[in-house]
Amino acid sequence: NAVDYLNPPIKNISYKGILKTSSEIKKWFKNTKNIKRDFQTTAMLMEKAGTGGSLFRNLYRDFLKESVQLVQSKKIKEAYQDFIQIAKLWKEVSELFYQVGETEDIKYINKASEILIEISEREKLAMEKLKIATITN
Repeated sequence: NAVDYLNPPIKNISYKGILKTSSEIKKWFKNTKNIKRDFQTTAMLMEKAGTGGSLFRNLYRDFLKESVQLVQSKKIKEAYQDFIQIAKLWKEVSELFYQVGETEDIKYINKASEILIEISEREKLAMEKLKIATITN
C-alpha cells in the first residue's frame, strides 16, 4: 500500500495527484459553466463518498489506530497521528469547495489549493513512515 502510494504509475493519483489538483482546481474554477453545482457536488463526494477526501482519510486513520493496537509500531502510530490532521485538512478543502459554490469567489479556491499542497506533503511523509514500518516489522 505505502510503496504503491509513494510510486504512482501516473501523476494524477496519490500525493502527486493531490499536488496536481492544487493547480488544476484553479483552471476548473475558470472553465466551469456551473461553479455551484460542480464544486458543491465535489465537496459532497469528498465528505460522503469515494476516496478523494476526508471520508477515506477518516477510515484510513481509524484503520491505522487499530493497527497500532495490534502491532505496537512507533511508525504506524506516527502515521496515525498524521492522518488525524490530514483528515481535518481534507474536511477544510471540502468546506472551501462548498463556499466557492455559494460565493463564486476565487479566494476559496486559492486557499484550497494551498491546503492541497500541504496535504500532498503530509500524506507523502505519512506513507514514508508506513513504508518504514512494513520493513521493520
